Amino acid sequence: MKKLVFLLVAVGAMFTSCDPMEDIYNDLDSVDNPIVGSVEYTLVDDDYDALGLTYGTFDSDDQAKELIPGFLSDTYPIWGKGSSAFVTYDLYKSNSIKSTTAYTVTEDDYATLGFSYGNFDSDGDMTTLLMYKYPDAVRGDLVELTYLYYASGSTTEVTNSFVMLDSWEMILEFAYDDYIAMDQSYANFSNEDVAEFNISIYLKSLYPYAMEGDSVVTMYELYVSGADNEMNLVPYTFDGTSWNAVSSVISSTLQFGHDGTTWVPDNTITYTLVSADYTYMSSQLSSVSGYETPASSMGNYGNFDRREGNSAYWSLEMIETAMGILLDYNDPTAADDQKYLMTYDIYNGSNTTESMSLIKTDGVWVINE
Repeated sequence: MKKLVFLLVAVGAMFTSCDPMEDIYNDLDSVDNPIVGSVEYTLVDDDYDALGLTYGTFDSDDQAKELIPGFLSDTYPIWGKGSSAFVTYDLYKSNSIKSTTAYTVTEDDYATLGFSYGNFDSDGDMTTLLMYKYPDAVRGDLVELTYLYYASGSTTEVTNSFVMLDSWEMILEFAYDDYIAMDQSYANFSNEDVAEFNISIYLKSLYPYAMEGDSVVTMYELYVSGADNEMNLVPYTFDGTSWNAVSSVISSTLQFGHDGTTWVPDNTITYTLVSADYTYMSSQLSSVSGYETPASSMGNYGNFDRREGNSAYWSLEMIETAMGILLDYNDPTAADDQKYLMTYDIYNGSNTTESMSLIKTDGVWVINE
């Protein structure tokens, strides 16, 4: 792409009075006639270097949303409004501890949160408390929580550590006997690879009835020569056979759209209507005043009749109404600001397609200008 643009510039320099070349550039830059492209792209090492990301990952999705638009503008300089890009990138999700706080749940806490017996009795109760007490917690915040817990007919005071990762997670910590069971001579590990492997084996004995998809966050002590020992967090998930440490680097994908000026993060879902969609819309509109004939035609032929003046004609306003009915049916839980690019069959003397962009605003699907 860059070589092509360079050659065009070079030719333009040689024939400075060549009006056709100027016309080409005017067309390329035209807001009314943008070049519309679509791409699925996975960032490679050189891309991270160009973005100034020396570790080859983004620190957050927000950072990706900030930096990727400029990358897309440089990579696809002549694409304009309506273009879309699905960009896959590596995201670093730190499992390090950023802060540690100790907190004891009070009588007022229990009462405020509706625990009338003054204790907790299920795992989700502690999460409720942590969300209430620490609404602004960020990844890596750890709380040593002391609370009253009812089980097996009695209430006891217990202390457990919880860490904010993607959500609040209870931490599985190891005592001396656990380290000995994991073939260590002391209450720590001296090698991270050994720690991850041995813990994965040990978890099978702790959770013999684990189901695929189960997860646990472990924390172990790592021996550091000549310095204080470190506490390492390692999340694990169970795949049905083994417990696997969750990598700190994960693959993430964001969608971007060109708004006519720049690339912006975009949640647009691209959808092409199928036969059942036309049948459903026809059934919903066939008895609505003004839609009887167009709806019947759509049900019979599986398209929108766009021949203006014909009795079965569908105006854009009518299609907007039909699409809203369909989206409410196909995606009833869609939140406000969700966007769809709907491609549908039409007949205008020949069989072809049109597209309509819609956005949900105040609970209603409207054309997205």
